[in-house]
Amino acid sequence: MMIPEAVKHFLIKHKKGQGFYCVELDEKFNAKHCYGEAKELGISPPRLGKPIVDFLPVLLTESFDKDFEIPFYNISDNHVCHVYFTRTNDRIFLILVDKSEIFHITKKYQQFAHDDNISKNMFKRLSEDLAITQAQLKKSNQEKATLIAMLSHELGTPLTSILGYSELLMNEDINIKKGLTIINRNAVYLKQMIENTLIFGRTEAGGIQKQLEKVSLNTLFSTIKSIVLPLAEAKSLKIQFDFTDNEVINIDITRTKQILINLLNNAVKYTDEGFIELKFTIKNNSYVFSVIDSGIGISKSQQISIFSPWERIEESTAKGAGIGLFISQKLAEAIGAKLSLKYSSKEFGSIFQLNVPIQKLTNLKIYSPEETKKICQGKSILIIDDDPDILELIDAFLYSSGLKIYTAQDMIIAEKLLKDNGIDIILTDYYLGNVKSDSYVKKFKSMQNVPMILMTALPSSQINVQYKAQGFDAVLPKPLNSKKLIQTIVQFITKKS
Repeated sequence: MMIPEAVKHFLIKHKKGQGFYCVELDEKFNAKHCYGEAKELGISPPRLGKPIVDFLPVLLTESFDKDFEIPFYNISDNHVCHVYFTRTNDRIFLILVDKSEIFHITKKYQQFAHDDNISKNMFKRLSEDLAITQAQLKKSNQEKATLIAMLSHELGTPLTSILGYSELLMNEDINIKKGLTIINRNAVYLKQMIENTLIFGRTEAGGIQKQLEKVSLNTLFSTIKSIVLPLAEAKSLKIQFDFTDNEVINIDITRTKQILINLLNNAVKYTDEGFIELKFTIKNNSYVFSVIDSGIGISKSQQISIFSPWERIEESTAKGAGIGLFISQKLAEAIGAKLSLKYSSKEFGSIFQLNVPIQKLTNLKIYSPEETKKICQGKSILIIDDDPDILELIDAFLYSSGLKIYTAQDMIIAEKLLKDNGIDIILTDYYLGNVKSDSYVKKFKSMQNVPMILMTALPSSQINVQYKAQGFDAVLPKPLNSKKLIQTIVQFITKKS
């Protein structure tokens, strides 16, 4: 096929008389005709009718809205060329001009060309993956930007309260109980926000560990009420909690509470007048929690995607990022429960339902404070964490247990304490600066064969198996539950005795 005159003029004008290969494109940038010998550049011709980006992945980053040049592109193992995109006389061309000889000469005498060649090769490999991940990356960036904006707003209010009331307490300008109550409530809210954010990055249900515990409905609902009530009262909404008996149930308290708070927060957000209700029943061997509101409802078109991230009710001006229901559903899946929208209309509001299968609880034996002190008297624990505030907190948790407490902020100090003292149990964080505690398990157990309990944030069932395979005897999730911490320690001390 004859070379188009426009291409000849282009090569002469740019003084590109070396070997070349030319592809004519249609308006959709698909390969239309080819000119020259592709094998001279060590490549195979593009498939006609297919996008030119399939032929040269490096073009994925180009917009094709104007002429451009990609210099010194490594087109094959032994050939380097300049890549030109140009429009001439209502025709579109991609022209590859062989620059192998000049490139290799330049590479020999200029280190810059050498570095440039390496970077182009690296970019070529990366660009092949870019074709698949391009859309996901764009969406991810949008989600991160939205999440950051949401967090800036949502975390600002409780932080302001915590800082303000702590200052009032330090100046003795407020009742201690009132100040601590407000600080604690806002800290709990911050914890939930942070957990929601962390969970958003772990959408696989297997990444969350189910932890069954006993709790009375009165205790569970009172805790939830203390968090949600101020939000409802600020909008003059009536909030009701409906359950027949103060029954003790076995659930993953943290996850179930988080789901219900997310649902109730949403109900308050999208209800301008009327009521919010949290109702509990037992049906078909499941605990059934229903969140009912008299709000604006959800249109049928949105009900299909309401559990997708970033979905918000179009008619509402309420603020929020739209990840609460998405996170709640992932949490429900993780604990073996089912979250669903049972009903919604603009006239009567919405009903969300959480069904949690009833399961038997294999829990630690509960010891009274007196029993704990008797068992722990004369025993010692080594606590290892690089955060001094955490060490002080755990020391406070265990203060009345009867244990002799040793603390270390790194493994060097821990090893010396273990060598010089009789230690009955070790409690350690996983990450200690640049050191991971799993690298010391065998060494410490060879020095003194004591149980080692690991503290880690948001553990998963799969990761816990790995930790125990490494030699840890138990894994406790952060933030620590003081009662569970003490009961776990007592359990191992009792076994050892």
